[in-house]
Amino acid sequence: MRINRCGFRTNLSSAFSLLLAAAAVLGSPLAVAQPVQTFLMEQGGVELTESNVGQSAIAVQLTCLELIPLSGELTAAGSELFARCGELVHTADNFNRDGSSALPRQLGYTDAEELLAAFQQVNGEEIQATANMSQNASNEQFSTIAVRLGALRGATSASLTSVTATGAEFMFGSGGGAAADDGSMPFGPWGWFFRGTYTTGERDPSDPTSFVGQENGFEFDQYGVTIGIDHSSGASVWGVALAYSSYDLEMTSQNAGANIQTQVVDAGEIEADSISGTFFYDHSGQDGVYLSALAGYGAQTFDMARNFIYFAPSPGVADVVDQTRSLIAAPDGDSLAASLTLGRAIYRGSFVIDPHLGVTYDRIIIDRYAEVDSGNTNSANPGAIQDGMQLAFDEQKINSRRTNLGIQISSNINTSFGSVRPTLSADWFHEFENDPRVIKVKYALEDTLANDASLPTNGFQTGFDGCVSCFSLTSEEPDSDFIVAGAGIAAATRGGFQTFLMFEALLGYEKLDAYSVTLGLRGQF
Repeated sequence: MRINRCGFRTNLSSAFSLLLAAAAVLGSPLAVAQPVQTFLMEQGGVELTESNVGQSAIAVQLTCLELIPLSGELTAAGSELFARCGELVHTADNFNRDGSSALPRQLGYTDAEELLAAFQQVNGEEIQATANMSQNASNEQFSTIAVRLGALRGATSASLTSVTATGAEFMFGSGGGAAADDGSMPFGPWGWFFRGTYTTGERDPSDPTSFVGQENGFEFDQYGVTIGIDHSSGASVWGVALAYSSYDLEMTSQNAGANIQTQVVDAGEIEADSISGTFFYDHSGQDGVYLSALAGYGAQTFDMARNFIYFAPSPGVADVVDQTRSLIAAPDGDSLAASLTLGRAIYRGSFVIDPHLGVTYDRIIIDRYAEVDSGNTNSANPGAIQDGMQLAFDEQKINSRRTNLGIQISSNINTSFGSVRPTLSADWFHEFENDPRVIKVKYALEDTLANDASLPTNGFQTGFDGCVSCFSLTSEEPDSDFIVAGAGIAAATRGGFQTFLMFEALLGYEKLDAYSVTLGLRGQF
């Protein structure tokens, strides 16, 4: 049988023949040479074997196999890893035997879904959400700048590049009532702007009825502020902006198995902070046609805690105990992005109609990192051995090439204090980089084992190519097409001070819902 290990395929038939000979070290002869594969095939066939849960489960078996000849010389952390992988492998084999011969390290499950949930707990697929968070932080900055440029040309046009948080600013344009009738600029050439936004949403799990989908479900809240300054000179505008965003994401919990004691999957949370800077330039012609260019850099920091919980209802030996752990990590990331938008502001009396076409490119990198294992905090087993089950994740590179085609319509209403402008907007986005993301993962302890000169010769390796415990986590395909729709209202005084309030929603994105509210201020000097 050939399986994927960190994107490589290798023949395991010879390796697993050793498992029979060495099974006594685990506590009992194994009747099946490949117990985990056999369990996966019986439960869900090839599809389950090739899933994230299946690939990580096979990596558990490979790791256990390599630890067998080292078991007498392992450190406490190595012994911890060997104990945990041993009980998972024995439990799989006990299902293969239909429970007819209880193996000494098996966990005592009577429902196969409970074991699948345990395998899901050790594979770390929760971290796939970091790519979405990092990309949204990058897109949020560009959304702010694009609407600022729309305000300066007297329209509400915006290159809406964020699927979860956009906004709109407004300014008097031709026929707007505050600009001088002779076309002269009523205020100074410099401007400042501020925007605060709150976004909330949730993502459904790939498969809410089991633990074999590519991605977990989660709920999130995002808070962001942007400040900027720009200079207008005739038909051109240039400026710079600085933005800060904070994301709080909580994984949703699921139950597994008919006899489960409590929640098996309680996946934890991720917090992310992003700071980004952007330079922008815009040029508008006399016929209302405009071209906007933006380029920016952002830096992200993450605080991650994923819970690792599974249970041993009827353990066979003393150290087969309920597991309640928190594995934490704090990786960094950075992003580069650029955007071009071509559009036209069309004035019809008090109305401004703005059709536009944009293209955006994002490149996001999340650094390689390893988790820290808190140890078992279950009250029945305090002080358990730490640092055995943490995972290491290879560097992640996320690319996005996105186009958007949209229209915004606003109408100016003159008042005694100045002007009020309601607006409606809709943008259709198409994502060209819609292949599933693949993240390389391994047990962090493998690098230590590979470098330990006191151990006998073994197959453990450093890095993520050809390593024993390596496996790959594959995301779902990102949606290729979706819509961002919004409605808002702005007010401006004749002295040049403006404020706006905008509500927006993400539409047509499978499994993801998001809504945002944005408050903005703007002035001239």
